[in-house]
Amino acid sequence: MSRSSVRHAVALGIALVGLLGLGSGCAQRFKLADLDLQEAKDAGDLGALRVYPSNRTISIYDEPALRAVTIDREIRQSSRRKQHRQILRRGTAGAVIGEDRLNGQKLLYVTFDRSCAAPECAYRFVQVEDARYVLMGSPEREGYAPPKVHRSIRIKRHRMKLGHLHALTEANQVFRLERKRRVPVVFLEIKRSNRDKVEGQSGRESGV
Repeated sequence: MSRSSVRHAVALGIALVGLLGLGSGCAQRFKLADLDLQEAKDAGDLGALRVYPSNRTISIYDEPALRAVTIDREIRQSSRRKQHRQILRRGTAGAVIGEDRLNGQKLLYVTFDRSCAAPECAYRFVQVEDARYVLMGSPEREGYAPPKVHRSIRIKRHRMKLGHLHALTEANQVFRLERKRRVPVVFLEIKRSNRDKVEGQSGRESGV
């Protein structure tokens, strides 16, 4: 390899290292912790804290079916109904608008809609034994049945049901998937950007 090729490779390597260094300042996602909530409270603005769902979440609302029956030598039945889907993406920002306790555990009311500022229209996340705030309730819609909640995609296998996360002795039920080795859920996360600026100085030893 010629000297010019070596210099070019070294320069390219330095540039890549620089790009990686810039990327280190990007926001990373962490599970929401009590410390994060307390810091927001100490700052006097809990509503400024932005939280995010750990997974894409789909709440499906079914309207009661309207049936029509016609008798003409046979009975014919038909029905029609409306269905509404409310989707939370991983990048959808939410705000904590209320706190409570449920069976001794912390409960958060989180809105992902600017027009919602009351617990009645908010999602409910309860704290479980591993300190995560896990989804336990989607807001109800007037005129619709309670929502069916899916994790990530809308297929039967990904429909979550209320149940205890690990043991029947747990205080509250949360939305969970039935799996053999693990129990997938939807929990709250935050984004945190770590910027570590280092100011360097250099000098030459004078020698002895």
